[in-house]
Formats: sequence, C-alpha cells, structure tokens
Amino acid sequence: MFEQPEFFEFEGDEVQVKWLKPGEMALSTGNPEFPFRVLQKSLIISINNQAMERKESAIKTFNVKGSKGDTYTVTIDGGKSHCTCSGFQFRKTCKHVKEKEYA
Repeated sequence: MFEQPEFFEFEGDEVQVKWLKPGEMALSTGNPEFPFRVLQKSLIISINNQAMERKESAIKTFNVKGSKGDTYTVTIDGGKSHCTCSGFQFRKTCKHVKEKEYA
C-alpha cells in the first residue's frame, strides 16, 4: 500500500486559462507535456505561507426554463454544478449550467 500525504504542496506561477470554471485556478508546472495544473480554490489552505480566508460554501439553486418549456433545477456549490436536464446527465455539462455559472 502506498502512503498518501495528508497535504500536497505545489509550486508554480498562476497562469490564465480561459476555460477555468468559477472557483478554480491554474498553476504552471514547468513540464512542457503538462504545462499547468488546475486546483480548486476551496481546497487551498495557504499560498506562500499565508492562510487562505475560508468562506462558507453558499449553495445556489436556480430554476431554468428550457427551450421546449420544461423547467430544470441548476445547483451551483462552489466550483461544482449540476442540472436536472437529460443533457447534463449524459455530458456532465449543459447550456443551463453555463448560463448560470457565467451570469
């Protein structure tokens, strides 16, 4: 069995990646085959030995009307999103979630 550290420590500069979701950040790795890693901001404990301010996760729920008149429920919890439409169940993303994440 492999021992897992309690915490991981990453080094790198923050890089801008246009497809990051809200609540995510990217750090450079120095590896050309794997140039950056994506981290959930809610899981970061400190940056440069400065403790991160912890905010309580506010779960947001929206009712969204679909193009055919159906109503779907979009839930956004930090960087994680969910929708009750069949498209989200299949693809794990949909236009309803994107509409609310970037609104």
